[in-house]
Amino acid sequence: MTRFRDLTLRFTAAALMFTLAGAVGAQAFAQGTPELIFANKTVLNVDATSMDVKIENIPPREYPHVNYRSHVRFEDAARDWAKSHFMLTGNSVNTLQIIIRKGDLVEKLLPVKKGIKGWFTKDQAAEYAATLELDLALIDPNGRVISTASGKSSSTQTVTEGATEDDKQAVWSGMIISAFDALDREFQPQLRQVMAQYIR
Repeated sequence: MTRFRDLTLRFTAAALMFTLAGAVGAQAFAQGTPELIFANKTVLNVDATSMDVKIENIPPREYPHVNYRSHVRFEDAARDWAKSHFMLTGNSVNTLQIIIRKGDLVEKLLPVKKGIKGWFTKDQAAEYAATLELDLALIDPNGRVISTASGKSSSTQTVTEGATEDDKQAVWSGMIISAFDALDREFQPQLRQVMAQYIR
């Protein structure tokens, strides 16, 4: 009986360890950077042989900035956005340079009702503001800038009291992707106009 009890305890412990390991693995996978899907699928052909993405200003890792806490960050999204939107033709020995002047996500706490009245209401507890400013330049082999374009976008969104970390992550990721989608709506027509000689 004692031996049977020992075997049962060992089996239970092993099963528990396996379950916990699976849970940790699932959590790590959930916190990994997801595949980013942008609304605009248009790919522009660029007369260039190389592409360089520069992050000029990474927001501070302190409150009220929350970009660093997001599973999807502006600097990562910028690289995915560039790769999915531009095809280098190699027709000219130019460099396509994409510069993120600003990519930030800021939290502002909002007042919520306290006391008995607060029990029966669910207020908006925080507001997030996303800001994106981006420059695009074509640089010739001599380092001379031969064409440039700029774009920017911004948006705000609130979350209710009791929003979980997963809820906030979904809001932040959505806002960052939406910032690039909003930029696209004005930026791509601008590129075709001011950089028509190099981008089609």
